[in-house]
Amino acid sequence: MSSTGRLIDTAEEWFEVAIADPDGDVVLTSPYLAFDVCRRIAEAAQASGVSWTLVTMLDPSAVANGYLSVKGLRLMLDSGVEIRHVERLHAKCFIVGHRAMLGSANLTGAGLGSSPTANRELGVELDQEQAASARAVIASWLARTVDRGDLDQLLERSKELTGTERTQRDRLDAVSALQLAEQLLDDARDPARSLWLKLEYGEPSLEGWRGESRFASPKKGKPGFKPGDLVFICAQDTHDCYAVVEVGSDPLFQPASYIEEMRETDPGVIDRWPWINYTKPRLVPVELMELKLSELGVKGQGLQNGHVRLEFDQFTAGVRALARLATA
Repeated sequence: MSSTGRLIDTAEEWFEVAIADPDGDVVLTSPYLAFDVCRRIAEAAQASGVSWTLVTMLDPSAVANGYLSVKGLRLMLDSGVEIRHVERLHAKCFIVGHRAMLGSANLTGAGLGSSPTANRELGVELDQEQAASARAVIASWLARTVDRGDLDQLLERSKELTGTERTQRDRLDAVSALQLAEQLLDDARDPARSLWLKLEYGEPSLEGWRGESRFASPKKGKPGFKPGDLVFICAQDTHDCYAVVEVGSDPLFQPASYIEEMRETDPGVIDRWPWINYTKPRLVPVELMELKLSELGVKGQGLQNGHVRLEFDQFTAGVRALARLATA
C-alpha cells in the first residue's frame, strides 16, 4: 500500500488500482461523472463483494452541459451501486475500503487524468483514521436515494433547459430558475448585448419587476441602454442585487405615460430622472436572495449615474448565484 499523505496530481492510477481490489465498502462523491468512468465503476462493483455508494447531485444544467452522464448513472444503478443525491455537493472524495483520496478531481476523464485534455488537479491520500472521518462526514449529509424514475426526470429537466422562453412569465420554481439562468448566460454571450447593473432607489421591490416595467436615468445625458441589453437591478438602500431584466426600448425622454403617472405621485422626478427605458423580466426570484453588490465586484462609488457596465464574468457570476440561491 502506498504511503498516506502523499500528493497526487493524476488520480487515474490511484483510482484504477483502488477499485480493482477494494478491501471494504466503497463511497465515492463527485458532482460530475462521465459515462466511461461510470462504466468502469459499474464493472468493478459487479465484480466485488462489497457495497458501493455514489454521492452526487442531480443537476439538470450539469446534464445539459455534458458534465453528468444520466446513461452512466443508470448503468451504475443496474450494477447495484446505490446513488444518493445531495444538494450543493462540491466535494470530491473517493473512499475504497481503508484507502481514501480527497482532492479536486471529478469522476471524469479530464478530472482523473485519463483524457488527452486532462485538467490540472491535485489530491491527497488520507490515512485510515482520516478516511473513517471522511466516511462519517459524508454519511451525515442530508441525502435521498436515487431511483430510475429520478434519472428519467433529470434527463427531461435537462432537455427543458435548451428550450426555455426568453422572458419570465410566472413565478420561479427550481427548474424554471435554472432554465432562465442558462438562457440568460447564453444571451449574455451575444456581442450585440451590453451587460449592466442599475441602482433603484429604496428597498428591493421584487413584485415591480415580475411583468413589463421601466427604470429611469438622470438628466446628465442620454443613457447607453439599448433594446436587448441585460440589466441587474440593485436596491440602493440595501445593496441587494435581486432581479435581472431585459431592456425593451431605446431611452425615451419624458414619455407621456411617465409624465402623467409621476405628476400624481412625485412630479419632481420627471425633471431629475427624465430618461425612461422599458423592460421585461428575465430572472426574478420568488423571494429576496442574499446577493450583495460587493459580490459582483462593483463598488458604490462607481455608480454616480445610477448604473454601470458589467464585465461578462461579473454578470455570469451574479446570474449563477441568483439562480443557485433561488433553487436552494
